[in-house]
Amino acid sequence: MSQASAAQELQTKAQTRLASLIEEKLVTRISVLSTLLGGGKTTERLLVRISIEIHKTAPDFDQTAADKAKNRIKQALGEIGCDVFIETDR
Repeated sequence: MSQASAAQELQTKAQTRLASLIEEKLVTRISVLSTLLGGGKTTERLLVRISIEIHKTAPDFDQTAADKAKNRIKQALGEIGCDVFIETDR
């Protein structure tokens, strides 16, 4: 499988698994980062960007809500076969 098709397959799988969270506007972006390793091998990492209403530095930031959102994403993705990074929109 080519590098581009492996990355595209991973992105499609993530979008399918996160569809309901995308509809809720919790997940705002899904990206696949591919890194070329020695020997012609590649590794993929999934970057999921989420939207939390209140900025992390605000006095009323709810860490529990942010943690719940991240857990929902991890549950929806399940064992996807790569590292997953969850980033909060700022």
